[in-house]
Amino acid sequence: MVGAAQSAALRTLRFLDGVDRMTAIVRVDRDGTVRHWNNAAERLFGFTELETIGNSIELIIPPQSHACHGRGFARYVETGTSTLPEQVITIGRHKNGQPVRIRISVRALVDHSGCISEVEGVMLAC
Repeated sequence: MVGAAQSAALRTLRFLDGVDRMTAIVRVDRDGTVRHWNNAAERLFGFTELETIGNSIELIIPPQSHACHGRGFARYVETGTSTLPEQVITIGRHKNGQPVRIRISVRALVDHSGCISEVEGVMLAC
């Protein structure tokens, strides 16, 4: 029985490792400038870390959604209140211009004074 339990635990760890490698994590500052971009984000959107760090998150947002995203993002950073559900299925933009269907959840990261300093998006292709 111990062998079967260890085997099941190993399968679970491999699955979780695979999910971690597929989970894109992107952090932006209060201005929407990318500050963190992991390897999964590179695979999902096609942009390298060097291409994104220091640039606007609008790289991965379809142009027709820039204004709406900008308003919602500014409101979220200022108030900490989101009008979106915990997870949203939406369309992002790949480097090649093609749409990318993603499931995203966001959370605010706060500094020592309690102000939102960054926003983290966790995304999976769907």
